[in-house]
Amino acid sequence: MSQLQHPSSLSSGKEPWLAANLSLFFPGIGQLYTGKMIRGYSLIITQVGLYALSGWLILSRIGNIFIGEILLITTFALSIWGIFDAYDCAKKANPPSFEKLRTSRKDPWLAVFLSRLVPGAGHLYINRLWLSVILFTFFVTSLLVQLVPILLKSLVFYHVYIVSTVRRERNQLPILCMALVSILFSIVISMQMFFITTHIADSHVITTKEMNPTLHNGDRVIVDKQIYRFQSPQRQDVVLFSPPKTLQENHFREAFVQRIIGLPGERVEIQKGIVYIQSQPLEENYRQGGSQDTFTPITVPANSYFVLGDNRNHSYDSEDWGFLPRQNILGKVTKRFFPPQRMGIVD
Repeated sequence: MSQLQHPSSLSSGKEPWLAANLSLFFPGIGQLYTGKMIRGYSLIITQVGLYALSGWLILSRIGNIFIGEILLITTFALSIWGIFDAYDCAKKANPPSFEKLRTSRKDPWLAVFLSRLVPGAGHLYINRLWLSVILFTFFVTSLLVQLVPILLKSLVFYHVYIVSTVRRERNQLPILCMALVSILFSIVISMQMFFITTHIADSHVITTKEMNPTLHNGDRVIVDKQIYRFQSPQRQDVVLFSPPKTLQENHFREAFVQRIIGLPGERVEIQKGIVYIQSQPLEENYRQGGSQDTFTPITVPANSYFVLGDNRNHSYDSEDWGFLPRQNILGKVTKRFFPPQRMGIVD
C-alpha cells in the first residue's frame, strides 16, 4: 500500500497535531474536532469572556488596568494549555494501531504546526534544510509588508504538508481549508485591530517632558478615541492631538499630549504663572515648576481649546502657538500601562 493512501482500517483515528492546529486558531476548536464537545464549547466561552473582561478592565476608565493585564496573561496561558489539551484529547481517542502508524514517521500535521509558528521550521523538521533557510529568510524580510507574512505562512504550511512523505488523509481538502481559513482569519483580525486602534482605543508613547509630573518621558498610555463622540472635551482632560496648521507649517508632524485648560468662549489669562478662567484662578495641583509667565487675556474661539503642558517651564503649548482646533483632538489619555510601577489612571 502506498504511503500516501489512507488505510481504511484506520479511518477513525484523530490527528493530534491537526487538533493542535485547530486550537491555534482559537482554543476549544481542537477539542470539538476530537469529540469533546462540552470541553470545547466551555473553553471557547471562557476565552471569549476573559478577553472581553480583560479588554474592559484595560480600556475603560473605571477598570483596573493591573487586573486586566493579569487576566490577559491568564487568557494567553489558557490558550497555550488549550493547544496541548487538544493534542492530548486526540491522542487518547486513538486506537493503538493508529498511534503506531502516526508515530512511525514524521508527522505532516506537526510540520504544519511548526510552519505556522515560524515559516521554515516545518521544512526543517522534514529535512528540507535549504528550503527551510530560504523560507525563513524570505519571511523575515517580508515583515516590512504587513499582508505578505499572512499569505506566506499559509502557503508555507500548505506546501510543507504536500511535500511530507506520509499523509493519512484521502485528499488535500483539510489542509487546503486550513490554509484558506488562516488567510481569512488573519485578515479579519487585522481589520478588527485597525478598527479598534482607529476608532476605539490606541496606545501612545510619551516622548517629551512637557507633561511632568503627570506623564514622564517613556511612559506608555492608552488613548480613548471614542469618548468625545458622546461628550465634549472637558477642562483638565489630558488629550492626544495632531499638530494644528501653525505647527505643521513649522514641520511638526508627531502628535502632542497636553492638558485642556480653556474651553470655547472662555476668557483665559495668566498672571505670574497662575491661570485665570473668567477672572477666577484655576486650581492646578498637577502643575510642575514655578512659572512666572504672564499671558494677556484672550477669549477662546468656538470649536477650539486652550491647552498647556503640566511642566510649564518646559512646554511648547497654546501660549506659544495658539488655540487647538476641536478636529485635531484624537482622543483622551485615560491610563498609563507602562512602566508597571506607574500603572494607573491618568488625571
